[in-house]
Amino acid sequence: MAWALLLAGSLYAANLLLGLALQLRWLRLRWRWPHHLLYAAVFASTALALLLALLTGAAWLGLAWSCALLTAMPFTRPGRPDHAALAGLVGLGYFAASGGL
Repeated sequence: MAWALLLAGSLYAANLLLGLALQLRWLRLRWRWPHHLLYAAVFASTALALLLALLTGAAWLGLAWSCALLTAMPFTRPGRPDHAALAGLVGLGYFAASGGL
């Protein structure tokens, strides 16, 4: 289960940094699809980590929080405060799942 959480958290961090770099124009890409592809990988790996946590009896509430918030992400607009705030709240779920809260 720890490997799945590490994978999901690492993909989340990579996607967060990519989104931040795009938003602040530190990185200029003609297409935004790498960010969207990473989002799909983040969601899939988080869902896998949640499933494994439920099956093994590990702490699952933080991962459920992250999954729920990740499903809301497509309803926000990039560049707006709600998009960044939601991304930050997703991170709290990973932090809680790792034993941080």
